[in-house]
Amino acid sequence: MMAPISVLVADDEPLARRRLQLALSQMSDVRFIGFARDGGETVEAIRAKTPDVVLLDVKMPVLDGFEVADAVADGGPEIVFVTAYDQFAVRAFEAHAVDYLLKPVEFDRLALALQRARESRVARAAQSRVQELTEVVEVLRAETRAPPDKRFEKEFWIKDRGQWLRVPVENIDWIEAERDYMRLHCGARSHLLRATMAGLESLLDPAEWSRIHRSVLVRRARVAAVRRSPSGGLVVRMTGGAETPVGRAYMQAVLRDLQGQGRPATS
Repeated sequence: MMAPISVLVADDEPLARRRLQLALSQMSDVRFIGFARDGGETVEAIRAKTPDVVLLDVKMPVLDGFEVADAVADGGPEIVFVTAYDQFAVRAFEAHAVDYLLKPVEFDRLALALQRARESRVARAAQSRVQELTEVVEVLRAETRAPPDKRFEKEFWIKDRGQWLRVPVENIDWIEAERDYMRLHCGARSHLLRATMAGLESLLDPAEWSRIHRSVLVRRARVAAVRRSPSGGLVVRMTGGAETPVGRAYMQAVLRDLQGQGRPATS
């Protein structure tokens, strides 16, 4: 059994309101939720009570029925116009009303109008669900078409004296090449990892790491200072106190990267 539809009656005539309420009270699939006596009160009641259907008089004080319909058009209730004037029928359907009833309203005709309103509401809900599903499918398709995010290493496992040590990348200050190995400097400790400089560099996030020499990578957040050497080159000092020269081919890139981190240029 379908849930009852909630109905608001909007009419400035007490007798008309009472007749509609009595008719609605005899319908088991309808829940009467109140009256509104003018256009302004109707808009407020629609927003506060969110009825499924409004039985809406055309001629009312403050706002007429068409102005009310315009005010609640987006996602609002189904509108059934109820009036003593037949000349407004065309305009009523232009306002997307589901039906147009003439006073005095017959019971069977009111029941038919409410059935049409129920069917219209169900159709609107189904259309909304289809639209939502279509949007979800489009998002999924876009994600499928989009290139995957580059994933950088978060840790290295290093064999050390018969055991495997986990070295989080966030603990590494800087890296230098030693023949067929890379030495990972982590504070006062260091670890040897069998790898090439190019291969290791491709595994690290370039937003955090800078190549300052053909054999040295530094984490920019761990750089304490950059100074000029007597020969006019650059020397990088790490927060742990270690210093390493900057290769001439990397000098401009180093200055650009470190200034991008908020560090002043060297003199």
